[in-house]
Amino acid sequence: MAFEQDKDEWHEDAVATIVGLANSQETFSADDLRREMREPDEPSWPGRAIIAAKKAGHIEAVTYQPSQAKARRHGATRVWRKKTS
Repeated sequence: MAFEQDKDEWHEDAVATIVGLANSQETFSADDLRREMREPDEPSWPGRAIIAAKKAGHIEAVTYQPSQAKARRHGATRVWRKKTS
């Protein structure tokens, strides 16, 4: 039986990690979040955490870049930065 993570706990940790990335780097992407966080149980969790951080006013979109994640096959991924205003 596989260990299942608590979705809300993972989400809270991910949003905190996003805020940390935004404060420590000029820009970041979901690839950076995936490197910093433990593996999610569902592939949609990182995107949902990023959207929550955006809605909370922590980050804003900058541009797109090719993803470095093999699973994403170098598809476009959004680049984010700390929201300044």
